[in-house]
This record gives sequence, C-alpha cells and structure tokens, in this order.
Amino acid sequence: MRNLIAVATDKDRKSIWKGHFGMSPFYSIFDNDGNLIEQKENPYAKGNKHHDDPNLIVNLLDNVYLFIAYNMGKKSREKLTKELGIKSLLVDAEDIYSARDYFLQARKNIDVFEECTEKYEEWFDKYSAIYESELKMLKAIIPKFERALEIGVGSGRFAAPLGIKEGIEPSEKMAQIAKQRGIKVYPGFAENLPFMDEEYDFILIAVTICFVKDPKKTLKEAYRVLKKGGKIVVAIVDRASEIGKEYLNKKEKGRFYKYVTFFSAEELQDILKETGFEAENTYQTLFGKSIKEINSPQSFKEGYGEGGFVAVVAKK
Repeated sequence: MRNLIAVATDKDRKSIWKGHFGMSPFYSIFDNDGNLIEQKENPYAKGNKHHDDPNLIVNLLDNVYLFIAYNMGKKSREKLTKELGIKSLLVDAEDIYSARDYFLQARKNIDVFEECTEKYEEWFDKYSAIYESELKMLKAIIPKFERALEIGVGSGRFAAPLGIKEGIEPSEKMAQIAKQRGIKVYPGFAENLPFMDEEYDFILIAVTICFVKDPKKTLKEAYRVLKKGGKIVVAIVDRASEIGKEYLNKKEKGRFYKYVTFFSAEELQDILKETGFEAENTYQTLFGKSIKEINSPQSFKEGYGEGGFVAVVAKK
C-alpha cells in the first residue's frame, strides 16, 4: 500500500532539487505526518543522460503515493496521474522541509473531507432546497460543451447532474463516491492539474476555490488547460451577503470551515481578471438572512449583492 511522500532532494540532502523530478539525486521520504523516514539515492540520476520514464521512479519509490517537486514535465505529471495513479505537487520552495510543510498545510482541508465524508453527503439531503437552488442556477448558466472538467469534484454532487464526466479530487473517500456517480476522477491538486494545455472547453469550480491552498495558482492552471475561447464558471458563497456572513461565523466555530477562505463576488472577479479571464456575467441565488430560512428551491437572477450563492461566468 502506498502511504508515503517523496520530495525531490539535491545532493546536500537539504535543498529541494530544482531539476526534473526523475533526475533528482535523492528522494526524501516522509510519512503522512511529515516525519522523515529515509533519504533514498536515485540510481537513474547518475551520469548526464536524462530519462523520461516515470515508471522507473514509481517502481523505485514503491511505497510513495505523492511526488513533491520543484519541477516536473507536464507529460510526466499526466502519465503519473492518469496511468499510474500517483499524485504530484509542484512547490516553490527552497528546502525539503518547506516543501513538506506546504503540503501539510494544503492537506488540512483535504483531511476534513476525508473525515467528514458522510456529514458532507448528509448536508445535501438536510438542505435539499439549498442544493436544488444552486444546481438549478448552474444548469441554466453553464455553456454547451464537448469536454468538461470540474476542479474539486468532491463526491460528484454537481458534476453528475450537470453532465460533467471528469473531475480532479485530492480526497480519496470523496473520489470514490464521485466514481460511483459515473465520474472519471483523477487524483491530484487544483494548483497542479495533471493535464496538457488546452484540453477542455469548459471548467467548473463550485465553491472549491474557497478550500484550495492557492486560489490564484488554481485559476492559472484552469486557464492553462482551458481551450482558447473556452468558458469557466466559478461559484462561491459570497462573504459580503447575509448568508455569507452566516458562513463566516461557522468558520470561527466549526472544523469544516476552519481553513476556508471566503471571497466576495468582487474579489473573485478581480482574481479572474488577474489570471487572464474575461468575466462575462454574474448570477446569484439563495436570498435571505440564513440558509435555515430556505425551505423550498429559489429562483436566480443576474448580478450579485443579494444572494448568498454567486457564480461568475468567464471566458479565456
């Protein structure tokens, strides 16, 4: 069973290796709690000949499920994820411990979903009117597409009814449920999508942007894998709304939202613009002061400032 983490390590055994992951002189092996177990020498890094076969490293690191690197080729990342089931994470770090800490920080929200999978699913049943309101709006505003991806597909609650067949998801328990709903789920992180450039003509990010370690890097990656002229829909709980303020209070009290970054609609539009997207329209639903007051599905309308659930439609 693969349950360890490998960080590409330079010859001093302290610095992160900045060349290609497969040519790293050493690999620092950590357990899932971040404890250093060993530093394994890479026999394929000797000499100047570069190899491009991820299978060699996967077999060498036979107990590792996550490769953390400063640099890794797109094709290698794609093969690792799609064919070999290995997660990869690129980090802008100088030493192996900073790289490890980046992952441990990013994993905090992932752990919540791993531990609260049943509660997550129960929420949609308990607040079915909320879910139906959000889903109705998304169904109406997403464009026609040939190939679509949901970033942070979770258990497939949005992707499945919207006809989105592919998703990226770091939580294994959530991914298992999404697979049962007919979604092809790739293991990985929103900040480092294991796909080549311009593969999709539509991308959905439904609230996930609030849970990722680096929202701006996530949107840059979405821009990269989206085809020219392709569309993205990013949905959030608008922190400037009455319902958004209710969620902010939950952030202070509950574990599920402890590490979440809530955005306002204006802040989301700014980040989309900064990462190259052109916002086309904004839509909102969930009107009221509390989700507890919403007992039947609501309609939606253009704009923002009133509804708690806001979605921005943008174009590459």
